[in-house]
Formats: sequence, structure tokens, C-alpha cells
Amino acid sequence: MEEVKNQIIRLIELDDLDKARRMINQLEQDTYLSTDVYFLNALYYIKIRNFDNAWLWLWRGLYDYPEDPILNEWMAEILNLQGRKQESYSFLENISKIGNTFKYPTDLIPNNLFNAVYDQHHLPPHTLKNKLRVLQGTMEIANQMNTLSNALSKMGVYSKTFNYYPFYLNYQSDYTWPLIGYRSSPLLNNKQRKLAEDILPNFDLFHFHFGTSMTFDYSDLPLYRQNNKTVIMHHWGSDIRLLSKALELNPYSLVKNQDEIQIQNRLNILSENISHCIVPDMELYQYVKNYYENVYVIPSMINVDSYVPSIQKQSSHSPLLIVHAPTSPFIKGTPYILKAIETLKCDYQFDFQLIQGMSHTDAKKLYQKADLIIDQLHIGSYGLLAVEAMAMGKPVICWISPFMREHYPSDLPIISANPDTITNVLENILKNQDLLQELGLKGRKYIEKHHDYKKNSLKVLELYYSIHN
Repeated sequence: MEEVKNQIIRLIELDDLDKARRMINQLEQDTYLSTDVYFLNALYYIKIRNFDNAWLWLWRGLYDYPEDPILNEWMAEILNLQGRKQESYSFLENISKIGNTFKYPTDLIPNNLFNAVYDQHHLPPHTLKNKLRVLQGTMEIANQMNTLSNALSKMGVYSKTFNYYPFYLNYQSDYTWPLIGYRSSPLLNNKQRKLAEDILPNFDLFHFHFGTSMTFDYSDLPLYRQNNKTVIMHHWGSDIRLLSKALELNPYSLVKNQDEIQIQNRLNILSENISHCIVPDMELYQYVKNYYENVYVIPSMINVDSYVPSIQKQSSHSPLLIVHAPTSPFIKGTPYILKAIETLKCDYQFDFQLIQGMSHTDAKKLYQKADLIIDQLHIGSYGLLAVEAMAMGKPVICWISPFMREHYPSDLPIISANPDTITNVLENILKNQDLLQELGLKGRKYIEKHHDYKKNSLKVLELYYSIHN
């Protein structure tokens, strides 16, 4: 164990971070959450200048091993690095009470690991008296937390993100505590609630997503009101979509969660503790309008500048490439899409690619090569895949229900198709491929107008200031 730990330390010192990360992950599997796992993760995140995650790993370690001298020493170091000297002293006092029988980590690690220079994003929160301090959490949905946080930071907000559910798409977060597969339990909720109490003083406003909060049982929610903190809940879809209501708006609706009583009970708890709610469109507004005191519609957002339009002219020598990338094949209508593809391949020449289980970065590279992207056939509204595709100048097929067609901007250029019409819609496109280029151009303009993160994050910031005391 000691040999493995020293090898990982050496790899981090030499900047061989990929190998160090793999070895830390393996050590975590072999020893579960030993003190060395907490220590080495903290070291790794300090090295890559993610001081928030370094703090979180040390916090978790000290919750489990409060008298470990190395973890206490490192917590004192990281707090001192963040300018939180008073808190740092309390951990140094712990060291003196415990008695240190080990070498301090600073004897093992070069001092240059601690010689970090803070920029605006890393300034300690207690120094930001005139800045709004915002924490988003605790589930990343289609990179929306990260996109909004980046925009807020550029507008002078101290903005951080916290994610309990890191996914294969590899979206970035400031704080990450992987809890995929964990269930609510008194022990875990107590630990999460203590974390909420300790992180509470560092932020003015808490912006939660997808019906989550800092605890699985929502026992943290009273803390924010007791401490005069502003709270917003941001719903995104399957966390609130009720099948009975959805079918009134759209006969093709499907839902991931058919337990409507569970969804309604969750909404009751959330709305009793939170007054403000954001949804991205009018379909989702229908599910929450009778719960929250205030509901705001702000469309999803992307950094348009990071999507380079790639509008390709079709030629007879280049088969049309159709791409479909479902995160939930049943909900997205993938079986109907695959059936339509097989039917049309008998009479038409084109290529088809199904993208699944791939990082977001790698998937975007494949989207760039596509001539046509299919989003979904059931929900009745477009999602982030359609937004990204249009930003790249790609024409999109997606089922837009009559209800949502009335509520979307009139310049929406999406080709609508549902399970009954997908084969005919695709066949019409294959016969009229010359129309795709113009649709791609219109899609890019639509995203620049309605989904640019500079515009929509400003709407969120204006909302923050309007409701924050």
C-alpha cells in the first residue's frame, strides 16, 4: 500500500496525471475509501488546480476519519491556500490535540504544489463581499450547470457547480461526489446535511437542478430559509413530466417515471420549501405552474461560439449521413427510427450512425460530420441534442407537438416527425436533399437568437438579482 501511494505521488509530481488518475481509481476499488484514497485524490485535484474538489475530498475524509493527522494537516493547508485562515487554525489545533506520528504531507510533497495563484474564479468566497456567490447542484443536465456557471463567472459572479451524478458524458463540475447507484439512507443524509451546513456560509444563492438538493431526503431545504439564503429549483423534464398531463398535450408522449404520486409528492415537498422555479419551455411549465409560487421560462443555453457551423453541400458522390444519439432509446423513439432506416435502405443510398455511450466531446465530433440529425419522436419538444445540432448548422428531425408548435418562436426550422410519420418524413428528405442546406442555415440563426448562453445567462442573472435579498 505504501509503495503504491508513493508511486502515485511521484506520478503527480511528474505531471503523469492520466496514469495517476487510473491508479487512484484502482486503489479506491481495492481499498474502498481509505485515508490514502482521500489524501491522494486531494493531492491530484490540487495539482490540476481544482481546489474545490480537493477541499471536498478532504472534507469527506475527515467526516469518516476525523482524527487522521494527515487529512487534518492537508485541510489546514488547503484552507490556508484559500485564504480561510481562521478555519485553517482549527484544523491545526486538531493536529496538536491528536499528536502527529506520521510525516506531514508537506514533507513528502514539493512546496510548488501549494504555490497556487488565484484568479477570479478561484478567489476565496469570503473575500467577495460585493459579488453574488452562487452554487448550482446537484445533477448536471446536458452541460447546463457548467455552461451557465461559465457565463456567470464572466459576468462577475462567484459561481460553482456541485455534481452527485458524474456520467459517461464527462461534463465538468467544480465539486464532484459520485453517488450514482446510492439510495437515500439516514447515514448518507446526515453526511450530506453536514456538508450542506459547512458549505452554506460560502454562498448566497443555491440553484438546484432536476429536483435535487444537497441531501437525498431534502432535509437540507429548511437550512437555506433559516440562514436567509435564496433558493431556485430548475426542472428539466422527466423529473416532473406526468404522463396523464403529457397525453393531454401530446398523444405520442412517453415518460421515464410513471409513478405520478411520487412525482407529485416530490413537487409538494420542493414547492413548500422553494418559491422560485425555472423551466426551459411551456410544456414543462404545465407540470409545475400549480406548485411553485413563481415559475419562470428560460430556454436552455449553449456557448454558440464553441460550435462551428459545418453546412455541407450534398453531391451524388457523397451519401447522406444520418445520425441519432439517444440517451434513452425508448423515450427518444429509437426503435421506430431504426425500423424506418431499415425500410428505406432497400430503395435509397445513405449512411446511418447510432451514437451511444460516448463522451460529449467525442459525440460532438461525430455530429459535425452528419448531414441530418434525429433528436426524438415522442416528447413533443426539442432537447439539447437538437440545440447543438442546429448550432452546428445541421438540419434536425424532432417531434414538435401542436401545443409546442404554438408556443415556440415562429422561426423554428425543425422538421417534425413522430412514430407514425418518421418513414415518410425521411423518404421525403432523401428525395429532396437540396433543402437541407437552407434548413441548416436557419437552424444556426435560430440558436444564435434563442439559445445563446450570453443572452440566456443574463436572463438568469437578472432573475437572481430580482429575487435575492
